[in-house]
Amino acid sequence: MKCLPLATLAMLAATTGAAGIADEFVQIPANPSFAFAKSLNPHSSDAGEASPIMAPYRLCRHPVTNAEYAEFTTATGHKTPGYWGGRACPQGRERHPVLAVSYSDVLAFCEWKSALMPGWRFRPPTEAEWENAATGAKVGNYNAVIATKLLSEDPDQLVTYYHEKSTRTGEQDKLSDVISVSATGAVSGWVNHANYTGFVYTDLFKRINDAGGYTLDWDAYPDCASDYEILDMLGNSWDWTCSVIVAVNGAEAGQSVNAVRGGSWYATKASCALTYRGEGRAPRTGFATVGFRLVAVRTGTLFTFR
Repeated sequence: MKCLPLATLAMLAATTGAAGIADEFVQIPANPSFAFAKSLNPHSSDAGEASPIMAPYRLCRHPVTNAEYAEFTTATGHKTPGYWGGRACPQGRERHPVLAVSYSDVLAFCEWKSALMPGWRFRPPTEAEWENAATGAKVGNYNAVIATKLLSEDPDQLVTYYHEKSTRTGEQDKLSDVISVSATGAVSGWVNHANYTGFVYTDLFKRINDAGGYTLDWDAYPDCASDYEILDMLGNSWDWTCSVIVAVNGAEAGQSVNAVRGGSWYATKASCALTYRGEGRAPRTGFATVGFRLVAVRTGTLFTFR
Protein backbone atom coordinates (compact mmCIF):
# COMPACT_ATOMS: atom_id res chain seq x y z
CA MET A 1 0.00 0.00 0.00
CA LYS A 2 1.35 3.40 -0.99
CA CYS A 3 1.83 5.82 1.90
CA LEU A 4 0.57 9.37 1.47
CA PRO A 5 2.91 12.28 2.27
CA LEU A 6 2.31 14.02 5.59
CA ALA A 7 1.35 17.22 3.79
CA THR A 8 -1.36 15.34 1.88
CA LEU A 9 -2.67 13.74 5.06
CA ALA A 10 -2.84 17.15 6.74
CA MET A 11 -4.71 18.57 3.76
CA LEU A 12 -7.22 15.69 3.83
CA ALA A 13 -7.76 16.15 7.56
CA ALA A 14 -8.33 19.87 7.09
CA THR A 15 -10.78 19.26 4.24
CA THR A 16 -12.72 16.68 6.24
CA GLY A 17 -12.71 18.98 9.24
CA ALA A 18 -14.08 21.88 7.20
CA ALA A 19 -16.93 19.69 5.94
CA GLY A 20 -17.70 18.59 9.49
CA ILE A 21 -17.72 22.17 10.72
CA ALA A 22 -20.16 23.17 7.96
CA ASP A 23 -22.49 20.30 8.86
CA GLU A 24 -22.42 20.64 12.63
CA PHE A 25 -21.75 24.32 13.31
CA VAL A 26 -23.96 27.28 12.42
CA GLN A 27 -22.26 30.43 11.18
CA ILE A 28 -23.56 33.39 13.18
CA PRO A 29 -22.73 36.94 12.11
CA ALA A 30 -21.11 39.54 14.32
CA ASN A 31 -23.53 41.61 16.38
CA PRO A 32 -21.80 44.80 17.55
CA SER A 33 -25.05 46.13 19.02
CA PHE A 34 -25.85 43.03 21.08
CA ALA A 35 -27.21 43.63 24.57
CA PHE A 36 -28.63 41.04 26.95
CA ALA A 37 -32.42 40.98 26.93
CA LYS A 38 -32.49 41.58 30.71
CA SER A 39 -30.00 42.77 33.28
CA LEU A 40 -27.63 40.03 34.41
CA ASN A 41 -28.11 41.27 37.97
CA PRO A 42 -30.97 39.13 39.32
CA HIS A 43 -31.92 41.92 41.73
CA SER A 44 -32.14 44.61 39.06
CA SER A 45 -34.95 45.61 36.72
CA ASP A 46 -32.61 47.64 34.51
CA ALA A 47 -32.16 47.02 30.81
CA GLY A 48 -29.70 44.35 29.75
CA GLU A 49 -26.01 45.18 29.62
CA ALA A 50 -24.36 45.81 26.27
CA SER A 51 -21.91 43.09 25.23
CA PRO A 52 -20.84 43.69 21.63
CA ILE A 53 -20.05 40.60 19.56
CA MET A 54 -17.43 41.96 17.20
CA ALA A 55 -16.68 38.88 15.13
CA PRO A 56 -18.75 36.14 13.50
CA TYR A 57 -18.62 32.75 15.17
CA ARG A 58 -19.76 29.17 14.64
CA LEU A 59 -21.87 27.49 17.31
CA CYS A 60 -22.64 23.78 17.27
CA ARG A 61 -26.29 23.10 16.49
CA HIS A 62 -26.45 20.57 19.34
CA PRO A 63 -24.77 19.93 22.70
CA VAL A 64 -21.89 17.47 22.94
CA THR A 65 -23.48 14.03 23.23
CA ASN A 66 -22.65 10.99 25.31
CA ALA A 67 -21.40 9.26 22.15
CA GLU A 68 -19.10 12.15 21.24
CA TYR A 69 -17.76 12.34 24.77
CA ALA A 70 -17.13 8.58 24.69
CA GLU A 71 -14.83 9.06 21.68
CA PHE A 72 -12.83 11.51 23.79
CA THR A 73 -12.63 9.34 26.90
CA THR A 74 -11.73 6.26 24.85
CA ALA A 75 -8.95 8.08 23.01
CA THR A 76 -7.46 9.82 26.04
CA GLY A 77 -8.32 7.70 29.06
CA HIS A 78 -10.03 10.73 30.60
CA LYS A 79 -12.46 9.90 33.39
CA THR A 80 -16.06 9.24 32.42
CA PRO A 81 -19.17 10.75 34.06
CA GLY A 82 -20.23 8.81 37.13
CA TYR A 83 -23.68 7.96 35.80
CA TRP A 84 -22.14 5.97 32.93
CA GLY A 85 -21.23 3.22 35.35
CA GLY A 86 -18.08 2.36 33.40
CA ARG A 87 -16.14 3.36 30.29
CA ALA A 88 -19.01 3.04 27.80
CA CYS A 89 -21.75 5.63 27.43
CA PRO A 90 -25.23 4.51 28.54
CA GLN A 91 -27.01 2.39 25.95
CA GLY A 92 -29.88 4.23 24.33
CA ARG A 93 -28.50 7.62 25.41
CA GLU A 94 -25.88 8.03 22.71
CA ARG A 95 -27.56 11.17 21.32
CA HIS A 96 -28.43 12.64 24.71
CA PRO A 97 -26.29 15.52 26.00
CA VAL A 98 -23.43 14.38 28.18
CA LEU A 99 -23.88 15.55 31.79
CA ALA A 100 -21.85 15.70 34.99
CA VAL A 101 -18.81 17.16 33.24
CA SER A 102 -16.88 19.88 35.01
CA TYR A 103 -15.59 22.99 33.29
CA SER A 104 -12.12 21.48 33.52
CA ASP A 105 -13.45 18.41 31.66
CA VAL A 106 -14.90 20.71 29.01
CA LEU A 107 -11.56 22.40 28.42
CA ALA A 108 -9.83 19.01 28.15
CA PHE A 109 -12.38 17.93 25.53
CA CYS A 110 -11.81 21.17 23.61
CA GLU A 111 -8.05 20.63 23.61
CA TRP A 112 -8.48 17.07 22.32
CA LYS A 113 -10.92 18.04 19.58
CA SER A 114 -8.77 20.98 18.49
CA ALA A 115 -5.80 18.63 18.03
CA LEU A 116 -7.95 16.36 15.83
CA MET A 117 -9.00 19.11 13.45
CA PRO A 118 -6.13 21.17 12.02
CA GLY A 119 -7.07 24.77 11.37
CA TRP A 120 -9.71 24.89 14.10
CA ARG A 121 -9.86 25.33 17.81
CA PHE A 122 -12.84 24.75 20.02
CA ARG A 123 -14.11 26.45 23.15
CA PRO A 124 -17.34 27.07 25.07
CA PRO A 125 -19.34 30.16 24.04
CA THR A 126 -19.44 33.39 25.97
CA GLU A 127 -22.73 34.28 27.62
CA ALA A 128 -23.31 36.90 24.94
CA GLU A 129 -22.62 34.45 22.12
CA TRP A 130 -24.90 31.90 23.73
CA GLU A 131 -27.86 34.25 24.26
CA ASN A 132 -27.45 35.83 20.84
CA ALA A 133 -27.59 32.40 19.18
CA ALA A 134 -30.50 31.23 21.37
CA THR A 135 -32.81 34.10 20.44
CA GLY A 136 -36.18 32.76 19.36
CA ALA A 137 -35.71 29.34 20.96
CA LYS A 138 -38.56 27.71 22.87
CA VAL A 139 -38.40 25.54 25.98
CA GLY A 140 -38.29 21.80 25.31
CA ASN A 141 -37.49 19.27 28.03
CA TYR A 142 -37.91 20.63 31.58
CA ASN A 143 -39.25 19.32 34.88
CA ALA A 144 -42.91 19.27 33.82
CA VAL A 145 -42.01 16.78 31.08
CA ILE A 146 -40.71 14.11 33.44
CA ALA A 147 -43.40 14.86 36.03
CA THR A 148 -46.15 14.42 33.44
CA LYS A 149 -44.59 11.20 32.16
CA LEU A 150 -44.27 9.64 35.61
CA LEU A 151 -47.80 10.63 36.61
CA SER A 152 -49.24 9.21 33.42
CA GLU A 153 -47.41 5.90 33.89
CA ASP A 154 -48.12 5.16 37.55
CA PRO A 155 -49.60 7.94 39.68
CA ASP A 156 -50.26 5.55 42.58
CA GLN A 157 -46.72 4.22 42.95
CA LEU A 158 -45.23 4.74 46.38
CA VAL A 159 -42.15 6.92 46.78
CA THR A 160 -39.99 7.07 49.89
CA TYR A 161 -38.29 10.12 51.38
CA TYR A 162 -34.67 9.11 51.79
CA HIS A 163 -32.64 12.11 52.93
CA GLU A 164 -31.27 11.82 56.46
CA LYS A 165 -32.20 15.45 57.18
CA SER A 166 -35.74 15.11 55.87
CA THR A 167 -38.57 15.66 58.33
CA ARG A 168 -40.15 12.55 56.75
CA THR A 169 -37.21 10.18 56.34
CA GLY A 170 -38.43 6.65 55.59
CA GLU A 171 -42.06 7.72 55.11
CA GLN A 172 -43.94 7.03 51.90
CA ASP A 173 -46.49 8.85 49.74
CA LYS A 174 -48.24 8.13 46.50
CA LEU A 175 -46.51 9.95 43.67
CA SER A 176 -49.71 11.83 42.81
CA ASP A 177 -49.80 13.16 46.38
CA VAL A 178 -46.26 14.50 46.02
CA ILE A 179 -46.27 16.25 42.63
CA SER A 180 -48.80 17.72 40.24
CA VAL A 181 -48.54 19.65 36.98
CA SER A 182 -50.70 22.68 36.19
CA ALA A 183 -52.17 23.54 32.81
CA THR A 184 -49.37 26.08 32.35
CA GLY A 185 -46.62 23.55 33.05
CA ALA A 186 -45.83 24.54 36.63
CA VAL A 187 -44.85 21.60 38.85
CA SER A 188 -46.04 21.66 42.46
CA GLY A 189 -44.24 19.59 45.07
CA TRP A 190 -41.00 19.34 43.08
CA VAL A 191 -38.64 20.28 45.90
CA ASN A 192 -38.65 21.77 49.37
CA HIS A 193 -35.08 22.38 50.49
CA ALA A 194 -36.18 23.76 53.85
CA ASN A 195 -37.26 20.36 55.18
CA TYR A 196 -35.76 18.06 52.52
CA THR A 197 -39.09 16.93 51.12
CA GLY A 198 -40.75 17.10 47.73
CA PHE A 199 -40.13 14.81 44.77
CA VAL A 200 -36.41 15.61 44.56
CA TYR A 201 -35.88 14.00 47.98
CA THR A 202 -37.59 10.70 47.09
CA ASP A 203 -35.99 7.40 46.15
CA LEU A 204 -37.62 7.52 42.70
CA PHE A 205 -35.96 10.81 41.84
CA LYS A 206 -32.62 9.59 43.20
CA ARG A 207 -32.71 6.57 40.89
CA ILE A 208 -33.49 8.78 37.90
CA ASN A 209 -30.79 11.30 38.80
CA ASP A 210 -28.14 8.63 39.44
CA ALA A 211 -28.84 7.17 35.99
CA GLY A 212 -28.14 10.49 34.29
CA GLY A 213 -31.44 12.27 34.69
CA TYR A 214 -34.35 12.45 32.29
CA THR A 215 -32.56 13.74 29.22
CA LEU A 216 -33.76 13.22 25.65
CA ASP A 217 -32.16 13.14 22.19
CA TRP A 218 -30.93 16.61 21.31
CA ASP A 219 -33.37 16.85 18.37
CA ALA A 220 -36.44 15.66 20.30
CA TYR A 221 -38.00 19.14 20.02
CA PRO A 222 -37.30 20.38 16.46
CA ASP A 223 -39.96 23.10 16.75
CA CYS A 224 -38.06 24.66 19.67
CA ALA A 225 -35.03 25.66 17.58
CA SER A 226 -33.63 29.18 17.80
CA ASP A 227 -33.84 31.72 15.00
CA TYR A 228 -30.48 30.34 13.82
CA GLU A 229 -31.94 26.79 13.76
CA ILE A 230 -29.83 25.70 16.72
CA LEU A 231 -31.48 22.96 18.75
CA ASP A 232 -31.77 22.08 22.42
CA MET A 233 -30.93 25.55 23.69
CA LEU A 234 -33.64 25.77 26.35
CA GLY A 235 -34.13 22.70 28.53
CA ASN A 236 -32.61 19.20 28.55
CA SER A 237 -29.17 20.33 29.79
CA TRP A 238 -27.51 23.54 30.88
CA ASP A 239 -24.59 24.72 28.73
CA TRP A 240 -21.32 25.78 30.32
CA THR A 241 -20.08 29.17 29.09
CA CYS A 242 -16.58 30.59 29.31
CA SER A 243 -17.91 33.76 30.97
CA VAL A 244 -16.73 34.11 34.56
CA ILE A 245 -19.16 35.71 36.99
CA VAL A 246 -19.40 36.27 40.74
CA ALA A 247 -21.78 33.78 42.34
CA VAL A 248 -24.66 35.24 44.33
CA ASN A 249 -26.10 31.98 45.66
CA GLY A 250 -24.99 28.86 47.50
CA ALA A 251 -21.68 27.98 49.10
CA GLU A 252 -19.75 29.80 46.35
CA ALA A 253 -21.48 33.16 46.89
CA GLY A 254 -18.92 35.90 46.33
CA GLN A 255 -16.57 33.59 44.42
CA SER A 256 -15.75 33.52 40.72
CA VAL A 257 -17.59 30.78 38.81
CA ASN A 258 -18.55 30.10 35.20
CA ALA A 259 -22.07 31.00 34.12
CA VAL A 260 -24.31 28.28 32.71
CA ARG A 261 -27.26 28.90 30.42
CA GLY A 262 -30.37 27.22 29.09
CA GLY A 263 -31.95 25.24 31.91
CA SER A 264 -32.30 21.47 32.04
CA TRP A 265 -34.57 18.46 32.49
CA TYR A 266 -34.58 19.29 36.23
CA ALA A 267 -35.25 23.02 35.92
CA THR A 268 -38.54 24.88 36.03
CA LYS A 269 -39.83 26.53 32.89
CA ALA A 270 -38.79 29.92 34.31
CA SER A 271 -35.22 28.71 34.82
CA CYS A 272 -35.14 27.57 31.19
CA ALA A 273 -35.83 31.11 29.96
CA LEU A 274 -33.51 32.72 27.43
CA THR A 275 -32.55 35.41 29.93
CA TYR A 276 -31.97 33.20 32.98
CA ARG A 277 -28.39 32.92 34.21
CA GLY A 278 -27.34 29.84 36.14
CA GLU A 279 -24.18 29.53 38.21
CA GLY A 280 -21.84 26.69 37.28
CA ARG A 281 -20.07 26.63 40.62
CA ALA A 282 -16.55 25.25 41.08
CA PRO A 283 -14.73 24.58 37.78
CA ARG A 284 -13.71 21.06 38.81
CA THR A 285 -17.23 20.02 39.80
CA GLY A 286 -19.72 18.32 37.49
CA PHE A 287 -23.49 18.46 37.83
CA ALA A 288 -26.19 16.02 36.75
CA THR A 289 -27.93 18.81 34.86
CA VAL A 290 -25.02 20.56 33.12
CA GLY A 291 -23.46 19.72 29.76
CA PHE A 292 -21.83 21.86 27.08
CA ARG A 293 -21.75 22.84 23.43
CA LEU A 294 -18.89 24.21 21.38
CA VAL A 295 -17.86 27.23 19.39
CA ALA A 296 -15.49 26.53 16.49
CA VAL A 297 -12.91 29.21 15.75
CA ARG A 298 -10.41 29.37 12.91
CA THR A 299 -6.87 28.96 14.20
CA GLY A 300 -5.27 32.35 14.62
CA THR A 301 -8.53 34.16 15.39
CA LEU A 302 -8.11 36.48 18.33
CA PHE A 303 -10.47 35.88 21.23
CA THR A 304 -10.60 37.16 24.79
CA PHE A 305 -12.50 35.13 27.40
CA ARG A 306 -14.98 37.37 29.16
